[in-house]
Amino acid sequence: MSRDTNGGVAVRSFASHGSSLFLVFISEKFIKGVLELGAESWRRPNTTQRKLTLTAKSAKSDEIESVRDGQANMVDKTPLLSRGEVDSLVERITAEVLKGMEASFDKKINPVLKKLAKCSSMVTALDTWISKAESHFSDCEDAMTTHIAKFAKTESKLEAALEIIDDLENRGRRCNIRIIGLPEGSEGSNPMSFFKTWLPELLQLSFKGGAVKLDHCHRALTGRPLPRQRPRAVIIWLHNFQDKVQIMQAARKTQALSYNDTQIMTSEDFSAAVIKKRQEFFSVKQQLKERGIVFIMLYPAVLRIRHDGKERFFKEPKDAAAFLECLSQPEELSSPASDV
Repeated sequence: MSRDTNGGVAVRSFASHGSSLFLVFISEKFIKGVLELGAESWRRPNTTQRKLTLTAKSAKSDEIESVRDGQANMVDKTPLLSRGEVDSLVERITAEVLKGMEASFDKKINPVLKKLAKCSSMVTALDTWISKAESHFSDCEDAMTTHIAKFAKTESKLEAALEIIDDLENRGRRCNIRIIGLPEGSEGSNPMSFFKTWLPELLQLSFKGGAVKLDHCHRALTGRPLPRQRPRAVIIWLHNFQDKVQIMQAARKTQALSYNDTQIMTSEDFSAAVIKKRQEFFSVKQQLKERGIVFIMLYPAVLRIRHDGKERFFKEPKDAAAFLECLSQPEELSSPASDV
């Protein structure tokens, strides 16, 4: 068969380019089919291989038919695409696929990254706030430690000041005596003149002019009691301290004092704090009286006991009670008080 040379070159060029485009189309179709079958295989693993085989056979059949059609128009047999061109084509397809995947991935991951960045900033701010709070708490603890030390020091000073104030109050009462149990109204309308002469007569004491010198006297500053209630104590302020000592010594020597068949008692006048401390020894003093043990209360609230020729001093009621328990034992144990 004879053909024109230029026509033959044109036919070969057209056949070559046409075959290349058709092969690219068939390759893309084959790749697409393989990808679709691969995706379907994940959903239906039992029919994957069969569909893949059918698709491959269909693509191969189409390729054979296209090759036969192309061979009819080909002048001579030349390769359609070289190995390098195929590799380049695969690289371009791979690059496009990767580019699309990266774009899709970036579109989905960017909101997550923004939220993570926001959370990171919040955590950073929270960490800063916690650091400031810890520093503030540390400063507060240091200040609290200082304040506690100052408070303890101030408390000790306050206690010392209260003791001094209480001592000053009792020193101001050192010339006072209390008369307990005297019926209400016994002193009449002029208490000063009544007690000036009544005290020496009661205790059988002699004073200059037959009367003791007083500065002031009155009932305890409480409400007037009802007829059957205990009468208020009488507080007498003597002018001379020596007169007070003489009266108290005479009252101790006289076992029972009475007025109009009413038993009365005399005692020194102390502050409320000292009276409370002395009252704590009440049960111990009752036991000492029952046993016939000589004792006396010293200022401010110290119990002195004389036993077996020894004197013992107790500042706490529990120590005195422990001493009495030791006395009831066959052998006397060591006393918690100091011996004189």
